[in-house]
Amino acid sequence: MKKAILVGGLSLATLILMQPAVSADVNYTSNASINFITNTDPTAPVDPTNPNNPFTPDNPAQAGTSGPLSIDFASSLDFGSQKITSINQTYYAALTKGKDSTGTEKSVPNYVQVTDNTGTSQGWSLKVTQVDDFKNGTKSLTGASLTFGSGNVLTATGSDAGRPTTTANYTLVKGVEQSVTTAAQAAGQGTWVTRYGNDSTDGARTVSLYVPGASMKQTGAYTTTLRWTLAQTPVSN
Repeated sequence: MKKAILVGGLSLATLILMQPAVSADVNYTSNASINFITNTDPTAPVDPTNPNNPFTPDNPAQAGTSGPLSIDFASSLDFGSQKITSINQTYYAALTKGKDSTGTEKSVPNYVQVTDNTGTSQGWSLKVTQVDDFKNGTKSLTGASLTFGSGNVLTATGSDAGRPTTTANYTLVKGVEQSVTTAAQAAGQGTWVTRYGNDSTDGARTVSLYVPGASMKQTGAYTTTLRWTLAQTPVSN
């Protein structure tokens, strides 16, 4: 019995001695990559009261512009039907109507939405021009003035870093460009809304049209065009 145990022990030792030597660790390098291309897809409007949610306006004047730097939406202003009067009057624009993410009708403050997907961090400027007087055919609404009250800027990308600045309380002058929102270099990337009013209550009295009582008025609709211009024109910090 002792001899059998001894022989078994010698056999195990022999097997251990026969194992090959373990080699040193070796290294191999591989790669990972991603390539970004210019994004020219249009960006859909978002809810100016919560820019993380989509919003579908009922009556957009036109589709948003295409390209990596785009105006996605700007509210058309409706001052309703008013009685002819010889008294000075200030009228307020109705809220922008549309549908939220569930398809439910919702009214939100008037707003303009811009997206910068250029990846250049150059900054941009948004301006607006009232192209002509309010007109009904050839008749002008003399002395009428359109005023935007205090606006504020929110992002739809979840971060307030690089927030653009907006001009508060401006009155448009026919044919003159008015600065609306400006993003300095390294700011304004992603999607941003400039809204006129924080909510439906505030927004109902933020965009106004003053009409002098002495201005001659005839029945029918008086309209004008607002031209929004977005350009990569960086400003100094």
